[in-house]
Amino acid sequence: MEQQELIEKIKRLPQDRIDDVAAFVDSLSREPSPDRETLHQALNDYAIQHAGTSADLDPDLGAAAIHQLIQSD
Repeated sequence: MEQQELIEKIKRLPQDRIDDVAAFVDSLSREPSPDRETLHQALNDYAIQHAGTSADLDPDLGAAAIHQLIQSD
């Protein structure tokens, strides 16, 4: 598809769809999302670094998560 043809198609879209196209085009120019293992490692590193600080999980939320894990096993 030629660029001009694509531009003409976009011009015919309603404004809310143009906004969607703009967001999609912006997403194409961003860094790719990290894979699951990289994300897991980053979260693990953050948790270790901030354990016991004000950036740590809310105690009630942490307790609820532990309770849920125990119940699901």
